[in-house]
Amino acid sequence: MIEIKKIYKTDIPKLLSNKAFWNYSFLSISKHRLYAHYKNPNLEDNDIVLLLAYSNDELVGYMGVFIDKINIENNIKKIGWLSTWWVHPKTKGTGIGREILNTMYAAHDGQIGISQFTPSAKRVYDKSGYFTTLKTSEGLKAVLRSNLMFVIPAIFPKTKKLSFFFNQFDNFFNFFINIKLGAQKMIISKKIKDIEIEYLNVIDDDTLAVINQFNKTDISNKDKAFFEWLRAYNWVLKAPLLNFTNKNKYEFSIYDHEFEFSFIKINENNICIGFIVLQKRNNVSKVLFTYFDQTKNLAIISNIIKLQAISQETRELICYDEAICSNFKKSYIFLYKTKKIKQSIISKTFNVTDFENVRVNFGDGDCSFA
Repeated sequence: MIEIKKIYKTDIPKLLSNKAFWNYSFLSISKHRLYAHYKNPNLEDNDIVLLLAYSNDELVGYMGVFIDKINIENNIKKIGWLSTWWVHPKTKGTGIGREILNTMYAAHDGQIGISQFTPSAKRVYDKSGYFTTLKTSEGLKAVLRSNLMFVIPAIFPKTKKLSFFFNQFDNFFNFFINIKLGAQKMIISKKIKDIEIEYLNVIDDDTLAVINQFNKTDISNKDKAFFEWLRAYNWVLKAPLLNFTNKNKYEFSIYDHEFEFSFIKINENNICIGFIVLQKRNNVSKVLFTYFDQTKNLAIISNIIKLQAISQETRELICYDEAICSNFKKSYIFLYKTKKIKQSIISKTFNVTDFENVRVNFGDGDCSFA
């Protein structure tokens, strides 16, 4: 017999202190991720954060959801972004996964979406008939440094045990590449010598004004509360002693060697001209949110992102902002660039099928935590 239990916001404090739940053979969520949901400014007491599927009293699957607000034809509506979905391999063919999806869909009156997914999950979503395309975003992976340690095991998983040797090759090649990047850093710095940068942990009024000026077509109008929540309650925690953690008990992100956000306010002549949010996870940096005048300040914003990537020893830089990607394509600081495609889907319940003029930021949904 299948039973699906709904975990609401009001259940979180009790669940955090439930030792049996955290001592189970696998995790359905991490403690810090669960608490981050609890502090989500858009989450209300009657909102679901997690579904737990039991078969004969045994936990065999789960699905998480991130509650957000989106702008649908000038109407603000609540949405649940599906953020994790897992079923025990031994239940394959039993329909438990689909039942979890159906339960989540019904619990939110169909108002759900998915901001990133695997090809196998996409097949299930398509088969359900619930969804339509929100956006197919074309982006760029721009490579600054050798990253064989990551690339080769990703393509050939059996070579993962050779990561140490790949890293030695990376260090050798990057010694010479860093000399080149150091020279290019000086050239770029001269181009923005009159620009001042502030790294923020609180969104000030000037920054908020810029966000509101350039978010008119965004699927989700992020506000001060969202960004400060994002900064304070990460779903992934930095763990220098990663191999000693319980990361293997969870199928999704819980810890990593390095994970951080940069909230960057850009000033020119004491006037805020832009705001960007960058994420760095190990050797990869991502451009999550961008707010600026693309006709006037594209070069400035793009150069700041390049400088940060060089200074942080980033090896790969991923971006889906169309204007910034066009700038990157013309830049000579990268070893090479490859096209990236990111799909997001949304429930047909919203009764909208044309999202051509809607902007979906890379960080929308749960992508800020990937």
